[in-house]
Amino acid sequence: MRETLLVDRLRLKRELDRLAAQAEPKPQALSALSQRIAQARTKYAQRMKNRPLIQLDDSLPITAKADLIVELIRKHQVLVIAGETGSGKTTQLPKLCLAAGRGKDGLIGCTQPRRIAARSVARRVADELGTPLGTTVGFQVRFNEQVGENALIKFMTDGILLAETQGDAWLNAYDTLIIDEAHERSLNIDFLLGYLKRLLAKRRDLKLIVTSATIDTSRFAEFFDGAPVLDIEGRGYPVEVRYRPWEDAAGERVERSQLDAIVAAVDEITQSDGLGDILIFLAGEREIRETHLALEKRKYRETEVLPLYARLSGNDQDRVFKPGPKRRVVLATNVAETSLTVPRIRYVIDPGTARVKRYSQRNQIERLHIEPISQAAADQRKGRCGRIAAGVCVRLYGEDDFSQRARYTDPEIMRTSLAGVILRMLSLRLGEVEQFPFVEAPPERAIADGYRKLGEIGAIDTQRKITELGKTIAKLPVDVALGRMLLEARDKNALRELHVLAAFLSTQDPRERPSEARALADAAHAEFVDKQSDFVGVLQLWNAYQTAHEDLTQSRLRDWCQARFLSYLRMREWRELHRQLMLITQELSWSQNSEAASFEAVHRCLLSGWPTQVARRDERGAYEGARQRKYQIFPGSALAKHGPAWLLTGQILDTQRVYALNNARVEPLWIEQQCAHLLKRSWRDPHWSRKQGAVMAFEQVTLFGLTLVERRAVRYAKQNAHEAREVFIREALVSGEIDCRADFLRSNTRVLHEAHELEAKQRRQGMLRSDDELCVFFDPKLPADICTAAALDAWYKQASPAVQASMRWSLDDVLVATAGIGAGAFPAALELAGTSLKLEYRFVPGDAADGVTLHLPLALLNAVDAIRIEWLVPGLLAEKVTELIRGLPKAIRRNFVPAPDFARAFCEAQSGAMAASALRPLTQVLAAFLQRATGVAITPDSFDETALDAHLRMNLRVFDEHGKTVAQGRDLPELQREFAAAARAAFSRRTDTAITREHVSEFDMDEIPVTLGEAGGLQAFPALVDLGETVALRVFESFSEAAMQHRLGVQRLLRRGLADRIKQARRQLPLSPALGLKYAALGSIEHLREDLIEAAFLSCCAEVDLNVRTRVVFEHLQHDVGRAIFPTAVARLKLGEAVIAAYIELLPWLEPPLLGFARANYDDLREQLAELLHSGFLREVENARLAHYPRYLRAMRLRAERLRQDPVRDQARMINVQPYWRAYLALRAERGSSADAGLDELRWLIEELRVSLFAQELKTAEAVSGKRLSRLLEILQQQ
Repeated sequence: MRETLLVDRLRLKRELDRLAAQAEPKPQALSALSQRIAQARTKYAQRMKNRPLIQLDDSLPITAKADLIVELIRKHQVLVIAGETGSGKTTQLPKLCLAAGRGKDGLIGCTQPRRIAARSVARRVADELGTPLGTTVGFQVRFNEQVGENALIKFMTDGILLAETQGDAWLNAYDTLIIDEAHERSLNIDFLLGYLKRLLAKRRDLKLIVTSATIDTSRFAEFFDGAPVLDIEGRGYPVEVRYRPWEDAAGERVERSQLDAIVAAVDEITQSDGLGDILIFLAGEREIRETHLALEKRKYRETEVLPLYARLSGNDQDRVFKPGPKRRVVLATNVAETSLTVPRIRYVIDPGTARVKRYSQRNQIERLHIEPISQAAADQRKGRCGRIAAGVCVRLYGEDDFSQRARYTDPEIMRTSLAGVILRMLSLRLGEVEQFPFVEAPPERAIADGYRKLGEIGAIDTQRKITELGKTIAKLPVDVALGRMLLEARDKNALRELHVLAAFLSTQDPRERPSEARALADAAHAEFVDKQSDFVGVLQLWNAYQTAHEDLTQSRLRDWCQARFLSYLRMREWRELHRQLMLITQELSWSQNSEAASFEAVHRCLLSGWPTQVARRDERGAYEGARQRKYQIFPGSALAKHGPAWLLTGQILDTQRVYALNNARVEPLWIEQQCAHLLKRSWRDPHWSRKQGAVMAFEQVTLFGLTLVERRAVRYAKQNAHEAREVFIREALVSGEIDCRADFLRSNTRVLHEAHELEAKQRRQGMLRSDDELCVFFDPKLPADICTAAALDAWYKQASPAVQASMRWSLDDVLVATAGIGAGAFPAALELAGTSLKLEYRFVPGDAADGVTLHLPLALLNAVDAIRIEWLVPGLLAEKVTELIRGLPKAIRRNFVPAPDFARAFCEAQSGAMAASALRPLTQVLAAFLQRATGVAITPDSFDETALDAHLRMNLRVFDEHGKTVAQGRDLPELQREFAAAARAAFSRRTDTAITREHVSEFDMDEIPVTLGEAGGLQAFPALVDLGETVALRVFESFSEAAMQHRLGVQRLLRRGLADRIKQARRQLPLSPALGLKYAALGSIEHLREDLIEAAFLSCCAEVDLNVRTRVVFEHLQHDVGRAIFPTAVARLKLGEAVIAAYIELLPWLEPPLLGFARANYDDLREQLAELLHSGFLREVENARLAHYPRYLRAMRLRAERLRQDPVRDQARMINVQPYWRAYLALRAERGSSADAGLDELRWLIEELRVSLFAQELKTAEAVSGKRLSRLLEILQQQ
């Protein structure tokens, strides 16, 4: 079997070994094997017979070293050949391998980085050997193969050779392999080199030749254990390098821009040479367009400016490779460095930059940034000229800059994702990628990123083992993401659409957008736009093209594409890729859907391959994607103007801004379902839901930091059954918040309510057992799987009576300890206005309803007396009194320590007479009690109820006749002011008002009842109301209000009934002219008469009980008051005469001496007099206080007399009075004219202080001192 191909030899040997292992092989089997061996030998012999005559191209530099190369091939397993472009290594090496005897046991395989190179080189070598393409020399590229059965040489892309390793791991089909252009260090090349390094140790018969430009060949030699390196010089002419930097040494731009530098360089060249073509390297299309525009404006003679870049239409590219008579200035990207050779170039202008795509493991995006090129790339650019004559390379950077640049361009493996490589390695069972012999091992982060990508699409499991899905994807010769999409499409009946999209994503976009016709191109492409998805737009383009392909000839199809700005060749390539993908999936027995797939199905398939390329729009219209990536929709996308809430993007590109290319609308639910294996779910706030009858939690679903679901309610038992049961016991059973037929819950609710009432009344925290303790009650009794209302119902229904009874609480189960409460300490209701009103107790500090709440009908609001409300309930009175005492000013408070003891004594003193005490203000009764107990003077105003804790002031809930809360608060007067009208209206609606009358001028009723009894459950109180001239009979809600109004009404009827007697008393009052003269300074004599009569009438009314309810009693009262008016007026006149006499005697003494002697002292006297005597004082000042006026006036005269004799002493005494007097005036101004007993007390004590200081011999009416005044003033100022 030696004279067979290696692949046949190995197969036949395995069959022979199998037969040899049998004790008695079947003759038929041996005969068949002999026949197959003979066929293999015949095939081998035919190949050897057809070996062509080797003819080398003597014009190529490599031919000069042909014998040496043949010798090295025979002698060494690995050979590294370094040769510049044009040396002939690509075309001549396969023939030299034949000359060395290779190609006998298998093919001579030669890899090329690009498909076009594989095809064109195969054709050229076949021509040189004089054989038809596909016979002796063939080629295979993706989806296209032309290799005959007896072929000796096979050109292919490096990707094809990698794909063959899956079916032929030892590459037995080859006896020699040539890895050409290895210096490009593409991912496929690096993988092949590493794969072959391992394989060479197993296949000693395999020869390997690695060819490279003169770039770092030593690295390849070292990688292959010191393999020999042969250098082959290229052919060419010398190239002059001129450095024309446009940046300074620090990289800072100087006076001109790069564009200016390019234009200057072109000017320099055109001025010295009018013929040579110029090649300018630029970073990208935008730079090419800008430079093109600038050079066109220069209008060079006989010169055309031509762009050259990958996306340029075919016709425009052809112009570059078919030189005309004019000089050409070619503007190219780095595609012209090695991939394409532009003919007739004499000059190269190199700005030293290129747009380089780098993959970021951190951001998961491809970055396309402009970077400085390496020295090797710069030399490649320089080598583009000097092919036909001496050339010039103008570098727009400094020589120092060049020397400091990286020697070589980073290999692709250092700047790309390794997912496809790793998956292929896993499918080939090559072991850990970290152990794979790469020429340069990729960074650990890149490897981790590749594993991560495979994990994202489900190609590997958490242990980094390939999954069945991954094995299927590895069979597809497409990107792993596209393979995942196709696999998903198989399951979602969307394979027809995904064939189209996968082919589209695997080739160059056929839509052209030439710079001179952008608007026309956009208008033409609008035919295929879908506002929800760029991918749907691609499908629409495909459908239109398919229709045109079927209906039109090839010539008209070209016109159809041209009219729509579509590349005819790229459309053909797209179609061919689509055909090949269909063949591949057909081989896997995948059936294509006949009906169109839905929008959702198509995009779910895309999601399966791009699970992390989803994003959510923020409030500013930008998008936030997985791993906190932020970007915007590319302006060319159909979704740019109206971005959806959720976006799927086919590519994220980072230039100066981060853009999402090829986009579509998706729904978060699709993402959640499609990417379930990648989602992170968390649950928070587990809680009982009475409505759901289950423990719920809020689920958050995130995809690599992108929140898909923020707060979704889900049943928590599926996530954490144990914790769900704990929540169920605590929040459903303990709290009773559950709708269930189990009767123990209602029983427990009643017990718990009773316990809460006891705690609220005593305001003692800790009386109730904690929720944890109550949970312990249920835990051992409840089965482990019960955590829903339905489950509880079912279990309880089947439980025994004893088990059911064990679930019921007693008061002892829920209370730590019970404490006795005195009878009546916390009444359930309060009697007010003749009605029993409900009281409710709550112990929730800080809550609006904390403490005791009186439920008060709106109709009774005006009837409630604030005095009774002050007294709260007996159970809280001691605490309230304690806090009132503690809130006293310090000077007073220290007399009542300890406060709780005084409070307790006060409550004990009131307990027997609570009802009577509650008729007077609490602070008044308390002040009197404390004064009696200690002898320390204290006024009711000293207490500050507003500073009390809320629960020590009764909460009032006012509700209407429908039970709806109208208002709630603790300030009864404020509530009464705000809702007075509403309360009166409510009261009127529920009260019989037939008794009421208006404009009553005399007491003609036989009797006015004190109360009308219960009307609608309420007490009504009729009373006379003073209207000014007449009175009215009305009904009041409040007894106290009715009583007050009734007294005023009776007084008005008395004034009307006694009008004649009052007039008579006014006429008969003996006022002498002399008195009138004395009073003149204060008012007229008629005013004096009116004041005296009015004061007499009011004094008589004050002496009698005006609360009369019958006509008989009123008539007697009117008679008695009528008889007393005149005598009372005369008595007041006599007191007034004494005051006025003292006043007249005082006046001369109030004139100060000449020269303003002691003027301030006299001013003080005059101010004191003005406060005592003024117009109307005889009407305003009550008799008891007016009786002291003569003494006050005599004291003032004595002071005035002594002031003239000793002003210094007067000044000293006045200084003792002034602080109190000024403080009094300030308080009076602050508090206004309302009655204030404390302020009145201070005012008259100051008068007594003056008497004690300035006229001590006149005696004071009561004990007075500065200490007493200071204490009283301190109390008043703190109120």
